[in-house]
Amino acid sequence: MSLGNDDDMDLADRMLLAKPKFLKSIHGGGDNASVASMPLTTANGDKCYETPIFSKREMTLRIPKEYNGNLTHLVVCKNWMVCLLAAPPPSSQVTLFRFFLPRVMPPGEISLEKYLAGYKIGKLFLDYTGHHILVSLIPKSPGLSADFLYIHGNGTKVRRIEKFKDHEITSVAFNYDLGNESTTGPILLGTSKGLIFETELTLEADKPLYRKQVYDVGLGRPKYDVTGLEFRHVPNAPNQYIVVATATDCILTFQGNLRTEERTLQPIFNGYINGTQSHGYEVAKTDMKYSVLQLNGEPNEKYPTQWGWLCGSGLRHGEVAQSSIKDEKFLLEDHLIPLDKDLEQRKHLSYEEKRLNVPKAFVLTAYHVLLMYHDHVTGICLLDQSIVYEEYFTEKSGKLLNIHKDPFTGVIYLCAEKKVFNFKVDEERRNIWRIYLNMGIYDMAEIHAANDEENLDTVLKSKAQALFDDKKYEEAAKIYAETQMPFEEVCLKFIDLPEKRPIITYVQKRLETLSPEADEQLFVLVAWLIDLYLTEINYPGRSKEEKHKWQVEYDEFMLNFSVIKCYRANRTAIQDLITQHADDHNLAQFAIANEDYDEVLQQHIEAEKYLQALHILQQQKNIELYYKYCPTLIEYLPKETIELMMSQGRKLNVQKLIPTITTIDSPVHIAEITKYLEYCIYNLGETYQAIHNFLLRLYAEHQPGKVMEYLKNEGQDITLVHYDVNYALLMCMDFGIQKACVFLYSLQKLWPAAVDLALTFDIKLAKETASKPRDEKVKTKLWLKIAYHEIKDTNDVKKALDLLKECDLHIEDLLPFFSDFEKIDDFKEPICQALKDYNHKLQELQHDMEDVSKQAERVQSDLQNLRENCIRIEVHEQCNCCETYLLVKPFFIFACGHKFHADCLEKLVVPHLSSEQARKLTMLKQQLENMLAQSAAMADKSNESQYKREKVKQEIEEILAADCVYCGLMIETIDQPFVEDWDQVNVDWE
Repeated sequence: MSLGNDDDMDLADRMLLAKPKFLKSIHGGGDNASVASMPLTTANGDKCYETPIFSKREMTLRIPKEYNGNLTHLVVCKNWMVCLLAAPPPSSQVTLFRFFLPRVMPPGEISLEKYLAGYKIGKLFLDYTGHHILVSLIPKSPGLSADFLYIHGNGTKVRRIEKFKDHEITSVAFNYDLGNESTTGPILLGTSKGLIFETELTLEADKPLYRKQVYDVGLGRPKYDVTGLEFRHVPNAPNQYIVVATATDCILTFQGNLRTEERTLQPIFNGYINGTQSHGYEVAKTDMKYSVLQLNGEPNEKYPTQWGWLCGSGLRHGEVAQSSIKDEKFLLEDHLIPLDKDLEQRKHLSYEEKRLNVPKAFVLTAYHVLLMYHDHVTGICLLDQSIVYEEYFTEKSGKLLNIHKDPFTGVIYLCAEKKVFNFKVDEERRNIWRIYLNMGIYDMAEIHAANDEENLDTVLKSKAQALFDDKKYEEAAKIYAETQMPFEEVCLKFIDLPEKRPIITYVQKRLETLSPEADEQLFVLVAWLIDLYLTEINYPGRSKEEKHKWQVEYDEFMLNFSVIKCYRANRTAIQDLITQHADDHNLAQFAIANEDYDEVLQQHIEAEKYLQALHILQQQKNIELYYKYCPTLIEYLPKETIELMMSQGRKLNVQKLIPTITTIDSPVHIAEITKYLEYCIYNLGETYQAIHNFLLRLYAEHQPGKVMEYLKNEGQDITLVHYDVNYALLMCMDFGIQKACVFLYSLQKLWPAAVDLALTFDIKLAKETASKPRDEKVKTKLWLKIAYHEIKDTNDVKKALDLLKECDLHIEDLLPFFSDFEKIDDFKEPICQALKDYNHKLQELQHDMEDVSKQAERVQSDLQNLRENCIRIEVHEQCNCCETYLLVKPFFIFACGHKFHADCLEKLVVPHLSSEQARKLTMLKQQLENMLAQSAAMADKSNESQYKREKVKQEIEEILAADCVYCGLMIETIDQPFVEDWDQVNVDWE
C-alpha cells in the first residue's frame, strides 16, 4: 500500500500552475484551503498575493504493497518516523513501521497482532533519539489489565512490560540528558489513575531495571489521566530540573536538584510529597475528557522556550524561564486563546458533537499555533489571536489523527487516516511587527521590523505620533528624526510649541544623519540651531542655572566635527548671526573656535577686559600673539602676565619681548620684569647679552645688593661671562657700586686699577685682589702699592712687619718706604731673620747639588755593568706562550726572565695596542717585507739597504718588545673591560 502519490494533482494545483509567472507559486495541497494566501496592495493599488505562512505538502510513505489499511498513530523525532497501520476488519493485523526520512529505503516493520489479543492501542511514544518506542495497550473487555509494549528501533523484538500491569500509560517524559540509543535513562510514566512512575528501559534487559512511584496526581481517584508529562534540565543551572504534568483540568509544575551521581528522579518530588514545597497547581474549568501539553523550542535544542496547554478553557500559552528558577513559576506568563467564547453554548451538545467543535491537538511555533480539529487545521497568531491559516480536509484524506512536530528538525507533520502531510513554515515573523504596532507595543514592533526599512519607518512614525499625542514632545522629536517623514512637516509640528527643546532635539538629530557632502543643508541646519540656542541662552528672565545649562549644551554642539567644518566654511555668515544676538561671550568663543585669536584679543583689550584677554592668550598656541599683546597686558596685569610668560618657558623668544617691556618703570613692573629676567637666565639658561645687561642695569639701579651675587654667579673667566664687562663697569661706576667695580677691574686683569680703587674703601679687599695675579712680579708690585699705602706718612714699623706675614715681600722691599732717619734698631730682628733664611736656602741648594752628583755616578756605573751583562739560555727552555722550544724560532727575552717567540709575542701584544700603534705596526711590517723582496730580487747587500732594514726592525721591536707583556703591558691594562662595545656584541650574537 502506498499512502499518497507525488503524481496526483487536483484542480486547484492545475489552476495555480496556469496563473501568470510573475506571481509567486502557492501549493495548496489536495484539499480545499480557505486561507491559502494573504492579499497585499502594491503602490499602484493592485492586489497581489504573498506566499502563505503555512503550506502543506503530502508525503509519500513507501509502505510495502502487501499491507493495506488506515494509519492509527504517528510520531516523529530526530527524522525517525514511527507509525501504526491497522488492516481493515475483519483482519486484526496491526503493523509498526519505522522510517528514517532522509533516506529513501524500505522501512523497518514489526507485526503487533499477537500482542493485541483483547487489547487496543492507546498511545504511541518515541524518545528523542528515535530508538525507544513505547506502545500503550488498553483492554477491550473486562478481566484484562492495561499494559504496554517496549520496542527498540534497532531490532524487531517486542517486549511486554509486566511490571506495569494494571497501569494504562497515558504520557511519557523521556530523559534528554541520560538517554541514548541503548537506554532510555530514568524516565517518567504517567497513568490513567493519576500516578507518576519512574523507570528505565534498556536494549539488553527484557524488563525494566526498576519501577518506582514518585507522585500521585489523582490522589486515589480510579480515573484521572495524566495527559501530559515533560522532564527537562534547566540550562546554566548544573543540578536543577523541572517537571510539568497535566491532567484534564489542571497543570502542575515541579522543580528540584539532582546530584550528578544520582541516577533517579525521585528527589525532584520529595519536597512536594512531604509538604516542604508547593508546586504550581492551576485548575481549568473544562467539560473535555482530555488535554494536551506541548513544549516548544528552537530546533535541536533540548530546553524549550514556550509552553502550551490545550484544555477546556482554550489554549493557554507562555514562555519558559531560561535560567535558574527560585520558585515554581518557571512557566512564565499565561495567555489564553479561547476556542469557544461561550461554554454554555455547547452544554446541550453530546460529547462527540463537542469534540467536533474543539481541537484535538496542536503544535506551537515561535509566533503561531496550529490547531487540529476533526476535519481541518487552523493557524492562529499567538499575539493577536488572528487566524492566519485554515484548511479543510476531505474524505480523501480520512479522519485527522494527530499533528506532531519533530523537536530536532522543527518540521511539522499532520497524520490522517489515509495520508501524511508535512507543513512548511515560511517567514512566520513577516507580519509580527504589524501586530505589535497595532497593539501599541512599539519597541517589539521596531525589533521585528528592523530588517525592512519601509516597515521600520512605518513603526517609527506611529511611535513618534503616539509620543506626540501624549505630549512627550522631546521623545517624539528623537523618533521623528529617525523616520523618512519630510523635514518641513515635522518642523511644523514643533515650531509653535512654547518649549523649543523638541525642535532643537529634532533638528540636531537630523543634522547627525546628513552626509558630509550635503553642504547647503548642513549650513541651514547649523545656522538654525545656533539661532535657537542663542535665543534660549539670552531669553529675558532666564535664571542663571538655566542659562548655564543652555550654554553648556551650546558649547558641546559647537564642538561637533561637522558643525566645526560648516562654520569654518561659512565664517562670516555665522559671525554675523551671533553678532545680531549681541552675545559677546559666544562671539569670542566663536572666534576662538575659528582660531581667530587676534580678533578676540583685540576685542577684549578694547573693552578693557584684560583678564579675559590674558586667559584667551593662554589658551591659544600662536606665540606671535604673545609678542604683540604681552607689552599691553603687562601694563595692567604685571604679575599675571609675567606668570603666563614664565609658563611658556622656552617657547617664547625673550629677545623679542625685551624691547617692548623696557619702557615700563614703575616699582611693581620693575620687580616683575626682574623676576622674569631671573627666570630666563637661571632657569632657562638664557645667554643673550642684552638680557644680561638689562638685568645688570636693573640690579645696579634698584637692587645694588644683588650685583655682586650676579657677577660671582657668572664666574671669573671673562671669556665665559654673558654680559658686556665694559657696560657693567660703567653701570657700577654710575651707581657707585665700588666692590663690583673692583671685581670687574680684576676680571679684565686691570690689577693696579682694582687695587687702587679697593684701597680707597676696603684694605682687606685690596689685599685679596693683590693675591689673585699669577705673575709674581705683578703680585709684588700690587703688594708694594698696599705697603706704600699703609706705611707712607706713618713710618709704622709694626704695621710693616705684620704686612710681611701676609705676602711674599721681604724687609728689604719695605725699607725704601721709610725715612732715612728711621732707627736701624727697629729693623734689626727682621733683618737678621732674613739673613738666616738666605743662609738656610744656600745650604739646601748645596745639599741638592751633592745628591745629583752622586746619582749621576751611580747611573754611569749601572750603564757600564749592563754592557758586560749576559743571559744564558738552555736548549730545553720553552716559550712562555706556546710552550714549545724557544730556540726553534726567533725570540725575545726580557730582564724579568720571560721568553717569547717573536710571532707569539706579536699575538699577545697586538690586541692591547692602540689603533694608531696597530696601524703603524702593520705599515712597518709591510715596509720590511717590501725591502726584503727588493733586496732578494736585486741581490742588494749594500750597507745602506741593510741599515734601513735594521732601522725598520728596531722600530717594530720598540712597539712589540718595549716591555714584558706579562710584567708590564697586562698589568697596566688590568682595569680595562673585556668588552668595550656591547652593542656590537649583541649584534654578533643575534
